[in-house]
Amino acid sequence: MTEINTFEGYSAVTFTEIPANVGFESAVLKAVAEAGINIDMISQTPPKSDRVSFGFSFSDDDIPALLKIMSKITSDKNVTPFVTSGNVKIRILSDEMCDQAGFAAKVFELIDSVSAEVLMVSTGNDEICLLVPESGSDNISEVLKNL
Repeated sequence: MTEINTFEGYSAVTFTEIPANVGFESAVLKAVAEAGINIDMISQTPPKSDRVSFGFSFSDDDIPALLKIMSKITSDKNVTPFVTSGNVKIRILSDEMCDQAGFAAKVFELIDSVSAEVLMVSTGNDEICLLVPESGSDNISEVLKNL
């Protein structure tokens, strides 16, 4: 059985072309924690040369706190983050993912069928979480009913 949940009011911040070591990420996550911001999804690209992109999602309510600490995080690293708010998290939970090849392929094929944008993806053993702009979330939720 597949369960699909949607959660509104999510923001995301993405840092591109940062060093592939975890020092920057560690400093960012520590500053965010000290500001009392609860992180939800975390995503990182595979290294390209010695660089990665790294980001995370959090509640829209925490945007002011994040903006307050952003210069502290980025000033000495020469990094410009991309921040987006008003997004929706869609969580797909299914035991089928544990033992069925192609489940993720079906998910992304359905999303592609409505030409929807996906901002961030994180996965677990039996779940896929997608962060999508609010404007496309209804189409995605509707088409995912076909899983």
